[in-house]
Amino acid sequence: MNVFFDVQGTLLTMEEVPRPHAREAFLMLKEAGHDLYLWSSGGAGYAATAADLLGVANLVEGYFDKRREPGVPVDFAVDDDASVVEAHGGYRVTPFDGDPHDEELLRVAEAVEASKG
Repeated sequence: MNVFFDVQGTLLTMEEVPRPHAREAFLMLKEAGHDLYLWSSGGAGYAATAADLLGVANLVEGYFDKRREPGVPVDFAVDDDASVVEAHGGYRVTPFDGDPHDEELLRVAEAVEASKG
C-alpha cells in the first residue's frame, strides 16, 4: 500500500519541531511492506528536507508537491487536514503542536493495517 504523509502539522510544527515516534512508525510500516511517501503544499523539496529532519529519508520512496497529482496512487493518506483524508482515505491525526509526549504516529500503523480489511 502507498502511504502518503503530510508534512506541516502532521510530521512537523510550523517551527519545524519533529513529531515524536516518526522513525518508529515509518519502520513499522516499512516492515509491514508498505511504500511511504511525503507530500507537502510547500513542495517536494520541502518534503525531502522534512524527511532528513525526521531521520526517515532512507525509508521514503519519494516526495511530492501536494498541490499536484502524485505519480503514484495514494492508497492511504496521513494528514491533519480532514478533507485530504476524506478525499483519499486514511487517518486524520490531530495537528501537532510540539508536545514531546505525543504518540499519534504510533496509531498510524494500526490504522493502515485495519484499513486493509
